Amino acid sequence: MGFCKMLELLQEKHKGSMILINNGSFYIAKGKDAVLLHQMLGLKLSCIEPEVCKVGFPLNSLEKYTKLIEEKKYSYVVYHYDNIASELSIIKKYQGKHNNKRVEEKENCIVCTSGTKMYKKNDKYLQALANLYEKEKEKKEIEKKKEEQENG
Repeated sequence: MGFCKMLELLQEKHKGSMILINNGSFYIAKGKDAVLLHQMLGLKLSCIEPEVCKVGFPLNSLEKYTKLIEEKKYSYVVYHYDNIASELSIIKKYQGKHNNKRVEEKENCIVCTSGTKMYKKNDKYLQALANLYEKEKEKKEIEKKKEEQENG
């Protein structure tokens, strides 16, 4: 079983809770958990498998990010995977008021060009579409901020 499958099975076991597992020097979240962490904390998305996102942060930043997740009141489970002993153990758990109810495994694969594995073939048409989506997203964010300032 691969790392991605292990993450999938743990997400199934802990429905609604974000799952973080160490992989090398980072804690990794996959799919719907990665999308939520990206939207909530601004962590950068990259590809872990075709049309499935991941996010990660350094091991020494665990307290910082779990505190931010707790402030947003989302449930999570942090696992430690011991590569040598092939053992998995829970090192931190938080039952928040909110569960991750997202179903999408990706944010926008047309825009994603980061990571060591890029699964989408990038061509000029997709790039033009990606640029359009990014401009629209930026425009909406600017309009939202203006509206908040006017109302706030």
